[in-house]
Order: sequence, then C-alpha cells, then structure tokens
Amino acid sequence: MNDMRLMERSAMTNDVKISASQVQVFYGESHAIKDVNVDILDKTVTAFIGPSGCGKSTFLRCLNRMNDTIDICRVEGRITLDGEDIYDREVDPVQLRARVGMVFQKPNPFPKSIYDNVAYGPKIHGQVRSRDELDEVVEKSLRRAALWDEVKDRLSAPGTGLSGGQQQRLCIARAVATSPEVLLMDEPCSALDPIATAQVEELIDELREQFSVVIVTHSMQQAARVSQRTAFFHLGNLVEYGETGQIFTNPGDPRTESYITGRIG
Repeated sequence: MNDMRLMERSAMTNDVKISASQVQVFYGESHAIKDVNVDILDKTVTAFIGPSGCGKSTFLRCLNRMNDTIDICRVEGRITLDGEDIYDREVDPVQLRARVGMVFQKPNPFPKSIYDNVAYGPKIHGQVRSRDELDEVVEKSLRRAALWDEVKDRLSAPGTGLSGGQQQRLCIARAVATSPEVLLMDEPCSALDPIATAQVEELIDELREQFSVVIVTHSMQQAARVSQRTAFFHLGNLVEYGETGQIFTNPGDPRTESYITGRIG
C-alpha cells in the first residue's frame, strides 16, 4: 500500500508543469497576492475562482510575466516552468510567452487578416522557414481552435470582421500557433453568448490533451464543467486547491464553502 502511494506521489511530481512557491505580488504599497504555493499539472485544466479583486487574474499574469508590463508591480517568490525559474535574469519574457500563451477576457484580434493574426507569432519567433510551413501552421492552429471550416475560404479577410465567438477562437488559434506548453485564459467567455461559450468550453476540453490550461472564471458552473482542478482565491490568498469535484462538493475551508454557496462574493 505504501509503495502504491509513493508511486502515485512520484507520478504526480512528474506531471507538474508549473510550480509556484511563496509568491507575493505588490502594486506599489498594496499587497495583492500573499504567499501563494501551488503546483499546476500538465495536460490538465485548472480553474481559478473567487470574488472580484481576489487576485486570481493577477496571479495568472505572473505565470507568463505579463505583470512585468506594469511599472508599479513587483513579484517575489519563485515560479518554475518544467523546473526552470521563469523570473531568472537569463529568461527572455518574449520567448517565455511563446511557451506560455494567453487568451484575454475580451477578444482582441490584431487589425490584420485572419491568416496574419495566426501567422504573426510563428513569424516573429522564427519558428517557420517557408511559406508552406507557415500555411501548415495556420491551418493546424485554426483547426485546433475549431475555426478552420468557418474561415478557410476568407483567410485574407480582417479578423476584426468575425463574430465575437469567432474572434475569441481566432485569438485561441493565435495563442496555440507558437506551440505553447501552457495556455492561460483570463475569463475567455465573459463577453460571449451561451452558444459561443459552449463552443469555447468544448475547445478547452480538447486543448488539454496537448497543453496545460489555466482558466480564470467567475462562473462556478463553468469551472465545474471544464476543469479537473480548482483553486479558490480570496483577498489575495490561495485558500484551497484540489480536485474540482472535491472543491465543489466537500471543500475543506469554510471560506470556500461560503463562496460556492453564495454567502461571500
């Protein structure tokens, strides 16, 4: 029995994609994130839930150093990707963001063609050597985002001319075009109608076969539908983290239960 537990623990360690230890985030004098410790698993959807302003999006932005773009923001602690400290001075944030892609709350296609939106990342990162290779990457990425059949005959049309749901899937195609290892999604469905939301949720479930997906969501129903693991944030603290079913049906912390049942938030 002990051997079995050791094997399970060892397998779990091998599956860790991102590990955060004693992470603190400050905006000037404001202490936004406090002592966050979490291991995010590979090929798993992890949901971050919690009330507005609780720090979940701020912490998400730590995972690909998007907070570097905010002058007054300071990040302390250690975050590793495959064991490598992503805040090490030798790490190029631009290259890191090719490995850790991000999809934002509001669809934000570039003012370019559908084709050029997807081709942009592979081109600037020097990941393709020919037009044929680039064509292949664009098609593969649009297929991964379940968008190819809808746009294959108008790739030169502007990405901004697509519907909201299509624009968000275009942004997902753009994010996966650089072959990232992790995909961060900050409330990717909050601006979408129920049908587009269902399409993106179905896509998230497919993407986890290839990536570690981390999603911030205000919808507990969405977290329950798409994720295998859930982290509950409150007032800058990571209160509880575990299997999604356990978090929603048998939370270990009374604050988690209060949030899930609507008593705080």
